[in-house]
Amino acid sequence: MSNSILVDVKEEKKDDKIEEKKNLEVQEMQDKAEEKAAAEQEGTVKPAIQVPLATRCENPIIGRKVFFVNPPLYVENYLHLELKLHEYEAYIISDYKYTKNALRKFPDALCFIFIDDEMSYDEWFNFIQSFQNDEKLKTIFVGLMSAVIPKPQKERFMMNLSLPGGFIMLDEFKGSALIEKIVGILELNGAKGRRKYLRLDCDASITINGYFATKTQLLQVTVLNISSVGFTCCYPRSYGDALVKNMLVPSFSITLGRRSIVTPSVVFDIKVVDATRYFAIMLFAKQVGEDDKKVIKNFIFEQLEQRFENLIFSLPPDTEDYSNKKPKAVETEEIPEAEEVETAEEVKPEDETKPDEAKPDEAVKTEETANPEEEKASDTGESEVN
Repeated sequence: MSNSILVDVKEEKKDDKIEEKKNLEVQEMQDKAEEKAAAEQEGTVKPAIQVPLATRCENPIIGRKVFFVNPPLYVENYLHLELKLHEYEAYIISDYKYTKNALRKFPDALCFIFIDDEMSYDEWFNFIQSFQNDEKLKTIFVGLMSAVIPKPQKERFMMNLSLPGGFIMLDEFKGSALIEKIVGILELNGAKGRRKYLRLDCDASITINGYFATKTQLLQVTVLNISSVGFTCCYPRSYGDALVKNMLVPSFSITLGRRSIVTPSVVFDIKVVDATRYFAIMLFAKQVGEDDKKVIKNFIFEQLEQRFENLIFSLPPDTEDYSNKKPKAVETEEIPEAEEVETAEEVKPEDETKPDEAKPDEAVKTEETANPEEEKASDTGESEVN
């Protein structure tokens, strides 16, 4: 490899490190901005159901995905909605055959599985047990849900499987009690992460444009990501001082799919991206209405769910048969062995009691049974003697 190529490779790696450092700095800035927004809004904007949060474990920065596999309708429609309000990234997997597709992509996820239908309890047991044979699936935080499982079956699951997500009986936890139970488990396992608000990162399939007006012109920015409390954007440096730190933009227009909202927004910070672009962190002002916030949240979850479905359904479904616990050959061998032991135990006392006192007639009968031709020979001999 020539020296010039080596220099180019080193420069490329150096540029990558610089870019990575910039991204981390930007993320830290945005985290601080959202923490500030959370502090300001705490006590004024509250979820529909108040949940006393547990002491958190060491959380990942961006949190963990939460999956509900094969849930009943009231869990899907009620619990799922409440978790969205609490800013958890939760998804429904209606067909268990696509569960492993999702979990292999997110090996630190929490997964709650409803086991009362679709498969038998034995099949669900084998399905969950199979996670231990997969390097990615064995790290999943599994929890189980049931409304009618018999106690012996429940104990079998709890005694033989690793269930860090617990075993939730839906006949015992309903309504707000169910929300409190689930959120408590999610908090203890670091599901939300250090961030308080869920962010949607834009990519080639998601384009969000923002507009704001100065005294003389209408300027456009490109939104990089968005949450329910703010967004980040980049724009040409030719805009100059159109946006300044701590500035209030009274009417910032954002296009979300087919919907547009106009919100007052505050410039939290400005950063130079490169020679041609600026980067801005914007927070929605307190004056933003609940209807506009609902539009933002709905857009975020619609896009995340679409992205998730594209991810898991692009892979083939799970076709493994979870009904066979043991090979049939083993089962057919075990039963005769048990019968032979019982028969031996029943015969043994009689044989041991009179081992040397077998009657002549009985001995003859035994021999006759063993060899019919000897029986004929014996009869012939007796006739000659007579």
